Amino acid sequence: MAGEDLNFEKLTQVSEIYMDELSKELGHPEEKKRVFKIWRAVMHTIRDRIHIGESFDLISPLPIILKGVYVQGWKFAEHPPLDYMTLEEMKSSVKTLQNQYGERQFPWKKPTEVIISDTLNSLERFLPKAQSSHIINQMPKEIKEYLDSKMSSI
Repeated sequence: MAGEDLNFEKLTQVSEIYMDELSKELGHPEEKKRVFKIWRAVMHTIRDRIHIGESFDLISPLPIILKGVYVQGWKFAEHPPLDYMTLEEMKSSVKTLQNQYGERQFPWKKPTEVIISDTLNSLERFLPKAQSSHIINQMPKEIKEYLDSKMSSI
């Protein structure tokens, strides 16, 4: 960003507006901290299942704050560390991370698989349509079929 002034307030505002919108989409507009934790759990579950190059493509257009959350705790691996094969296993991974990040037993209004697809759909604000397809295509067949049926950006 040579020659460009970084406006921290604006960078923060973009992330806040995004989290406000996602909170509303998930049915909990007053629970932004909880939504932020679930976003982190979903994105880390995806991050640790896709190839590293795809992760870099995914985070490139994200606001800096979301990039930071995405890479938090990330360890380079030649092969993605998670190998879930079913939607149930993916949901279990999200729930495990959600719990690890301090979000326990909150009565979400939507099931985990819908939270996952809604979270991915929310990224359309930042990602080109082709990028969403690349992410989904790296998922196992059952998950790919589910997400293909739920994604508005495909």
